[in-house]
Amino acid sequence: MESQSLQGAQELLCINTEKVYDWVILQANVSQNVLAAALGTLPIDPCGPTVSNLTTTCYLVDPVTGEELDLNAEIPVDELGEREDRTFVIDGALVTLQRVTFTKPLSVIVEFSGLTGTTPFVEISDPIAIDIPESLYLCAPEGTRIAVRLSDLDCSVNVNCTAGALVSVDIVLGICQSVQSLADVTIELEADFCQPRDVLVEQCPTPAIPPQCPVLFPGNGDNGNGPTGPDPTPATLTRPNSNS
Repeated sequence: MESQSLQGAQELLCINTEKVYDWVILQANVSQNVLAAALGTLPIDPCGPTVSNLTTTCYLVDPVTGEELDLNAEIPVDELGEREDRTFVIDGALVTLQRVTFTKPLSVIVEFSGLTGTTPFVEISDPIAIDIPESLYLCAPEGTRIAVRLSDLDCSVNVNCTAGALVSVDIVLGICQSVQSLADVTIELEADFCQPRDVLVEQCPTPAIPPQCPVLFPGNGDNGNGPTGPDPTPATLTRPNSNS
């Protein structure tokens, strides 16, 4: 079969993809007091008398793997109850939306760092479970699913000490989340075919010439001999004066 270039060729294609039925950005603020016992075993008490320069931070982790959640990571949700239809008038048109209620089971890690005496330390708590309920109206008919992704996070920790011992921590979370209702669809479109790019070829560098000492060699003459014979005054090497 003769090979033909696909440049500029178009074909009607069917592609499986996700359709976004609705999309909103939500902000959730959570403040929770967590007792020291829920943080797990901490070999060094952050409130101990020998601890100084204490700093605390917190971050979200995947409840299953324990890995830190990056921005745009999907947050698992548990949808609660049945979706309820409600009709709204939007720009003069009747639109039926669905009330969707779900909860986001999150896991928060608190990290303590500082000095005990003169020795640096870093301690990490056990995952702390925090549930955030949400309820909102979306275009989310039957057959769609809810996808929540982390778009921004602000997490702070306040340490509560009594008589040199950790009693609890106050965790304050500010979470921005992208909430979408999605469904798998097959779409039809006419498109150009793509072609592979050229392979990058690493070029050999030009050989480098080591730096020379033209004042010393070859100089203006030939081995100290001028055009009419040896120079009357031979060259001498002068060392810098170490006392200067």
